[in-house]
Amino acid sequence: MSAPFVVAAVPIGPAGRDPAPRWREAEAGIVAAAAAGAGLVILPELFALPYIAGEAPEGWTHLIEDEDGPTTLRMSAAAHASGVAVLFGLALRAGHGRPLNAARLARPDGHVETVAAKIHLPPAGDGEPYGEADHFAPGAPRVTAVAVGPVRVATLICYDRRFPECWRAAAAAGADVVAVMVGGPAPADPEGLFAAELQAGARANAVYAVAASRYGTETVTGRPVRHDGETLAFGPDGGPLARAPRGGHRPVLVPIDPGRLVHARETNATARRLRLPLAS
Repeated sequence: MSAPFVVAAVPIGPAGRDPAPRWREAEAGIVAAAAAGAGLVILPELFALPYIAGEAPEGWTHLIEDEDGPTTLRMSAAAHASGVAVLFGLALRAGHGRPLNAARLARPDGHVETVAAKIHLPPAGDGEPYGEADHFAPGAPRVTAVAVGPVRVATLICYDRRFPECWRAAAAAGADVVAVMVGGPAPADPEGLFAAELQAGARANAVYAVAASRYGTETVTGRPVRHDGETLAFGPDGGPLARAPRGGHRPVLVPIDPGRLVHARETNATARRLRLPLAS
């Protein structure tokens, strides 16, 4: 019997003005995940950049990259060297307007494609003059899935996980795994809400939910900004699979079991029982 396909989620720590330390942290995580047998590595939202949504956008335009920019080149090289696909986030230039908060997939053969752009941009926080919508343009309102090895993977970027329609669209696109890429603060969230959102999405839609999140507190803007997500995974029946300690930097490894997917879909086929149409 062949070994299961393994998905790894790599947590990434606080960023500053120089993305190079976070590139190196990601590359080390990719090497570790590959050594553990992973076929896909998921990195967090905007993994090499500080969380600057509350700041004036004009002070951070240097962080925007083209499709052949340095983050893509580094992650593509890491995918080729390690032999695993790498899903990573960056601020991607989109014409002459605001950039996209995008997810790109680098394959070991050198092919790189944009697979998602953040659809829902959260409002400015209490007392904040700016929010994510001041820095980014919203992505197209669609969720797609792409084949990576034997599985199909859909990507939700941070706030998009809050919307059940995104999970439904991922399942409708044929996803086996929903990769959730996370960064930034969520100070109003009650303890446990983040995990509950992923668990509910996984169970209701019979998909694996695998989140890669930022950790730690950044001070590059002159005030503390804490990353509040977690790096963890749930099975398609909602069962917990793996969880990184808060502040931990080791990859979370998730073997994808086709039999578990089939069983979840046969015994908890919520999607087939839904009578309401998907939101457009």
